[in-house]
Amino acid sequence: MKINELDFEELKGNKKNIYTHLWNKSDLDFEVQRIGKSDFSYQFEINNDIINQIGSGMANVFALNERELFLEKFRQACSGNGNEISKITTLHSSSLCSLLFFYNVTEKHPLKIGDYTFTKTVFEFKNKVIKRPSNIDVVLLGKDSKGKNVVLFLESKFSEYIIGITKANSEYKLGKSYLDNKFSKPIYIDKSILKNMKLELKENDKSDLALFSSTDKYIEGLKQMVSHYVGIRNFLNGDFYENENLSLPKGYSENSKILLGEILFDNFGRIFTEQLNSYKADYEILAKKLNEELKNVPNCKVLGTSLLYSSLKNFPTDEKVRKFYGFN
Repeated sequence: MKINELDFEELKGNKKNIYTHLWNKSDLDFEVQRIGKSDFSYQFEINNDIINQIGSGMANVFALNERELFLEKFRQACSGNGNEISKITTLHSSSLCSLLFFYNVTEKHPLKIGDYTFTKTVFEFKNKVIKRPSNIDVVLLGKDSKGKNVVLFLESKFSEYIIGITKANSEYKLGKSYLDNKFSKPIYIDKSILKNMKLELKENDKSDLALFSSTDKYIEGLKQMVSHYVGIRNFLNGDFYENENLSLPKGYSENSKILLGEILFDNFGRIFTEQLNSYKADYEILAKKLNEELKNVPNCKVLGTSLLYSSLKNFPTDEKVRKFYGFN
């Protein structure tokens, strides 16, 4: 079925509102199919399981101008842990959003964010954390205003801060190893920081560590940023995940300014403003704490505020990408 023929009444809760706002009455004619047995979603209908051909199908769907570059980046984006192909072909995928926005950051098509100009990208970069690596959605490579190499590790969020919320007074389990790690421990034992984010760390009835909040909160995102922070600290120490550092162009894995940040999709209209502002505020509290931990670490910082996709809405050169995300 085509996206402009869909009736989103079968979707549930906030996902229904997200799909309806972006794609109800769309004039795009993408072929899509329903997935899921009870909590339905939609994904692009590309009847193939070969990664290159799926990538080619996605390039066709969006009529992308730079197909070969997209295919290269698509293969990178599908190299992470888990069922990446299924995730990235879902309409509300955060990794798809970052891929479509940033795949063609090049010397000829640079992306300027603040004082930084980016000309290269790497997708699904793995940093060593504790038991498993952290997969960051996109790494932007470029230079600052003084010509110094800059590496921005950027986590992308589409609708997670809306549909991935932990309900008030529910637990979010946290592995005990995070309190054994020298980088993450100072974050989780700082009661004042947790209190500012309206979080509490305690043992549950099974003696497992868990985070609790008295309000609905996207705890997963905060925990993920701490994991990425641990990964960055290991990266700075030369403790790489396997040979992942070799996927960066020469000169970027050392003597560069290292940045960690997050970008949030914010074009859902006013209906989710409260969730967006709530998570942005929590991120800022966490970023301040992480930067305090980095005060004696040269050439490294966490972006103090979340980036927003709306601030980059004119960057994609592909018309169907802008239209798909409501930036037309």
